[in-house]
Amino acid sequence: MYPVLFGTGTDIGTVLTKVAFDLLLQTTLVTLPIAYMSKALLYRYSVGEALRRYVDDIQNHGLWTKYFALWGPVQCLTFGIVPEHLRVTFIAMVSFFWVIILSSIASKTPVLPANNEECLLEDGLTCNIDG
Repeated sequence: MYPVLFGTGTDIGTVLTKVAFDLLLQTTLVTLPIAYMSKALLYRYSVGEALRRYVDDIQNHGLWTKYFALWGPVQCLTFGIVPEHLRVTFIAMVSFFWVIILSSIASKTPVLPANNEECLLEDGLTCNIDG
C-alpha cells in the first residue's frame, strides 16, 4: 500500500513521509489500538477498557516513546536502505523484539474489578475483589 500512496523512491522526503504516516497515523490510530482490542477479546473485557489501558500505557508507561524510539529509525532503514525483497524479513526480526517490549508495557496496566472500585494488590500480583 505504501508504494501506491507514497511512491517507491528512497529519497529522504519519500522515506520521511512514509515513516511519519506509519508512526503518527497507522500505528497510533490503527495498529496499537487493534492490539489492545485483541487482548480485550482474548481476556474478555470491554473495548472501552482496552482503549483505557491503551491511553494509560501511553500516559504512564511510555508506550509511544518506546515505539517511536524503536520504529522511527527502523522504518527509516526499511524504506530507505533495506531492499524491497528483504523488508518483510527485516521487519519480522525487529517485531520479535517489539513484541517483548509491548508485552512488558501492557502487563504493567493494573487490572481493575468490573465495578471500577480500587484494586487492592494485597500480594502485589492480584486484586482482592471479594473484599
